[in-house]
Amino acid sequence: MDYRYARQSTGWTYLFLTPLVKVVYLLLFRKIYLHNRKSVKPNTPVLIAANHPTAFIDPCFFTTFFDPPVYNMTRGDIFRKPFFRMLLESCNMFPVFRQRDGYTDKDRNDEAFEFSQNKLCKRVAVNIFVEGEHHLDKRILPIQKGIARIAFATYAQHQLEDLQVVPVGCNYNHGQQTRDEAKIIVGTPLFIKDYWPTYEQNPNIAVNQLCRDILKALKAICYHIEDRADDEFAEQLLTLWRTDHPADRLPVIEYQASRFWGEKAILDQLNLMPEPEKNRHRELTTTYFNALENAAIKDEALMHPAHAKPEWLLFLIPFAPIALLGFLLGWPVRFLAYGVAQKKVKKQEFYTSVLMGMGVIVGFIYFLGMFTCGILLSAPWLVTLALLLPLLAWVYIFWKETLLRWKAAKKAKFYPGREHLLALRKAVGAF
Repeated sequence: MDYRYARQSTGWTYLFLTPLVKVVYLLLFRKIYLHNRKSVKPNTPVLIAANHPTAFIDPCFFTTFFDPPVYNMTRGDIFRKPFFRMLLESCNMFPVFRQRDGYTDKDRNDEAFEFSQNKLCKRVAVNIFVEGEHHLDKRILPIQKGIARIAFATYAQHQLEDLQVVPVGCNYNHGQQTRDEAKIIVGTPLFIKDYWPTYEQNPNIAVNQLCRDILKALKAICYHIEDRADDEFAEQLLTLWRTDHPADRLPVIEYQASRFWGEKAILDQLNLMPEPEKNRHRELTTTYFNALENAAIKDEALMHPAHAKPEWLLFLIPFAPIALLGFLLGWPVRFLAYGVAQKKVKKQEFYTSVLMGMGVIVGFIYFLGMFTCGILLSAPWLVTLALLLPLLAWVYIFWKETLLRWKAAKKAKFYPGREHLLALRKAVGAF
């Protein structure tokens, strides 16, 4: 977030948490790709139309990496208790009450619509998850019409010539795992003024047309598998592609997404493939992945024997003490965050969200306690450790991943049936 526009936000917690969330995201994700994020412009009435794979990970990406303050429409049932309502509103969230959650009072949603219009008139961004629910499936669901109604009602009353709907795609390799890859893709704005002549003649036609255009735009910037029966096959194809096109480990954040477009091309090709050809590829791919599973070997380890080179020990051995220090210092935060997430989370869409939330809260309290003790005890070393805590935690994670990758590649390199696995991989061929 660009803090030059901080005064446009009414949420005091929003401004405070944003930098903390960014630090946690650098630990939570292995790679973050942000494409075209500057299309969400400051001092502009923007309606963000996004898909919604996770609970709070998606909106926190917008609040952390987009320049203007973003107000997120959120399911109303979590606003029931006064404390949580105050906390969520201070994070620039506002409720929408859905019939599926047991709400039937239309006036309460009229308030949400009025809130959105008010913020748009103040030229900030309002995010609406247009599918109406969160899900980890790699597909876009039908678009709910609420965003179109807000857009046209705002234009009718205020004639904001630059009022626009900006589609944003939230894409994750998995969505319910830590050290994932995230690809946030911002699409081309849709200006409401271009739909207004149609709306004046027939509002229903204009609303449906805008929703169709949003759906088309999101399908172009999101993972989208047409047939649910292809889900497992698609994941296997993506795994093969990612192995053949490994991501750079640094930097963690990249402001382009060529990797996403390569993955997207694979899924688009799958959606268009004739059934006989698809079934032939599926059979070969399934045979290969079953063989990998039986051997307890990963495709990446098999295809990258260089990861098992002894030279990696030149990194692993000298950095082991620093990694150990990072492990020990970060253990209390990890213990509490993972403990709560594993015990409390019932739906996988919430897992990383709860983990992120606990990481922010517990991590900040832990840092503050360590830093304060260092000041009170006149212990510069303790203050230094507190300031280095995020970096040391990241070094430990990086070191651990490097060690596991080295061990996996070494196992694959000396596996007795390696040649057979390579032959099966070659038979799969290019997709």
